[in-house]
Amino acid sequence: MDGKKRRIQQVFVVVTVIGLLFAAGCGSSKKMTAQMSGEKIFQADKAFSVAKEGNASQNAKEALAVAEGKLAKAKDAFAKKNYEVAADLAEQAVVDAEYARARATTQKNLDIAEGIKKDTNVLRQEIEQMSK
Repeated sequence: MDGKKRRIQQVFVVVTVIGLLFAAGCGSSKKMTAQMSGEKIFQADKAFSVAKEGNASQNAKEALAVAEGKLAKAKDAFAKKNYEVAADLAEQAVVDAEYARARATTQKNLDIAEGIKKDTNVLRQEIEQMSK
């Protein structure tokens, strides 16, 4: 019976230690979530700035406004210590900012292509007139 009691105590100690480690892990995961959320907001801020500098404010106003709105909501959620929501919104803001940047770049390239097309047509007409 004494051996059985000792065995139960050992199991109890092991379970208690595991429980304490789990509880400590959960407490530190909140700090990690806050840190990770802050990093995601920083990335979203950077992506928004890059998009804005890449003429998205001219060529992709709506998409940039969506990114800006989500970034503002992410910062608000972070301030309220709602780190999961803040991280999710920051990730969405990054995607939206990158979309705005890509859309602005596409529009810029389309404008350049249209200019080249017009120049080509002018040259074609001049060549036709010269050959007559």
